[in-house]
Amino acid sequence: MRGAAGLAVILGAIACGGDTATGPSLSGFSSEPLEMRLQTAHFRIFAGTTTPEGVLRAAGDRLELEYPRILSDLGVSSHPTVTVRIWQDATSYYGELTRFFGTRLQATGYITGPTELRLLAGGNLNTSVVHEFTHAVSLNVNPRFANNPRWFWETVALYENGEFVHPNLIESVSRGTFPTLQQLNGDVSMDTAIYQLGYLLGEFIVARYGREAFIKLVQTNADLQGVLGVSNAEFETAWRSFVRQKYLS
Repeated sequence: MRGAAGLAVILGAIACGGDTATGPSLSGFSSEPLEMRLQTAHFRIFAGTTTPEGVLRAAGDRLELEYPRILSDLGVSSHPTVTVRIWQDATSYYGELTRFFGTRLQATGYITGPTELRLLAGGNLNTSVVHEFTHAVSLNVNPRFANNPRWFWETVALYENGEFVHPNLIESVSRGTFPTLQQLNGDVSMDTAIYQLGYLLGEFIVARYGREAFIKLVQTNADLQGVLGVSNAEFETAWRSFVRQKYLS
């Protein structure tokens, strides 16, 4: 999901880790009825009647633009048609989100599995929708990947969506303090650091180990030792050095 303050507060598919097909039905729940408003080559976009056509078209165009690159980057040859549900009314959107997750979360996008994205219309919709689609494709690569581990689940979507935050803008990092991977796996409601640092983690992995290793990490739930031949501590040390040399020196 995407949350406040422009950060990707994607809780992603935390309810999808083991059973991506389950979740409460939309039937009879939302006070904003959604109907199919747009169909593109790979997406069926549902929205209420008050969402402007231009907003839906822009989201669909961005998804189609990024579709081949994301599939290629993650080593996927094809992906099922994706349903995109977009709410204009925040009350309806958060009501359905709360029903699905069983708790109220401050997030403006999430997925229910590899073939459905749900979002709240807003200024960052074109960014949010691609972030969520990347999560969906990563489940195509590995159905057990959702938030497992959380730091790499978010890293993949943030890096693929180009959600770069300069380290000088991250107070702790600019002072030389980097979180550990264990800390980046913390409860999203308490710690949002991964959404600032995920792009940098993805950039480091691809630059140091290559795209094939990046994909292999998705397939193996970020088995650093098995794929990269390094421990968590060794990975953290190398990542910190990469960020310092490229951005903070």
